[in-house]
Amino acid sequence: MKMRSMVAAIVASTALLFATDRVEAEKGYVINFGTVAPGGTPWADQLQAIKKRVEAESNNKITVNLFMGGSLGSEIEMIQDVKRGERLQGGGFSTGAVGEALDIPELTMLELPYLFKNNEEADTVLDSVVYEPAKAALAKKGVSFYAWSENGWRCFATKGGPATSPEELKKYKMRSQESPVHLDMYNSMGVQAVPKPTSEVLPSLNTGIVTGFDNTALFSLAGGWIGSVSHFTLSKHIYQPAAVIYSQSFIDGLPEDLRTLVLKDPLKESASGRKAVRDFEKDTLPLIEEMGVKVVALTPKQKKSFRKAVRKKTHSAFLAKNPSMQNLYGDVDKKLKSLRK
Repeated sequence: MKMRSMVAAIVASTALLFATDRVEAEKGYVINFGTVAPGGTPWADQLQAIKKRVEAESNNKITVNLFMGGSLGSEIEMIQDVKRGERLQGGGFSTGAVGEALDIPELTMLELPYLFKNNEEADTVLDSVVYEPAKAALAKKGVSFYAWSENGWRCFATKGGPATSPEELKKYKMRSQESPVHLDMYNSMGVQAVPKPTSEVLPSLNTGIVTGFDNTALFSLAGGWIGSVSHFTLSKHIYQPAAVIYSQSFIDGLPEDLRTLVLKDPLKESASGRKAVRDFEKDTLPLIEEMGVKVVALTPKQKKSFRKAVRKKTHSAFLAKNPSMQNLYGDVDKKLKSLRK
């Protein structure tokens, strides 16, 4: 009887939820927007700003509901939801996750280890070389690409010691993002990698399923992961962009004026998001040290050892798996060479 009552309650609450959605839809348009980005971060601030702008400029014809911190599932799950346009109509996700969930190598490519050397290179390539191809590829999958944001420069965080060389990193079981590029990076160094969604990282660290991870200083701190490690090594081996996307079916269903409003000024939005993350991240390393975690700077020789171990192998493996990306990879390489003269 208890089980029947529980099932009945779930059915009733679900019916109420959908009824509420219908009422909201009759008043205007609703964007349910998902992300794993935690609240109280520059990512949250950027999304709140998008919400405020869209609602104000549409005279509240559009309501934006933000679901932060992975409250609606993993990145892969939410990205697939955005594609369907039913439970979610928009979201902000790492490019690697979008590329993996929707099979878009144009986005997966951006997280190749040691592709970029600095922010200027990343910004220029993303805005002037990759934006339009990525937008076209996403459109074919039923997703509308709005703007870039960023997670930033990923570093190695480990429990029990630092990770100043590929050999040293082999001591740890490293959580990996669920992306072939990330897994290939660890495999190229002979490091045991355990793919986990963000929601499972902290319990995996606390139970010893993994003894390390790689992510940005900001996300490591905001997600609460940093308290479960002893060392944070500034490897900066992957620059990780993020993408703000919408369901194409939802965008197509908007009147032209509202469609233009939602997708307004993508390059300006990208610049704003990057600046907010970079300004905030300047203060994260002192906070990490205050928590008793040792921040380890690498020497040029140590940086070179990581680059030598993974760059050629992972880039070659990516191109072998994705021969259609030869031309775009070549365009990126050409632009990078011009910036490095």
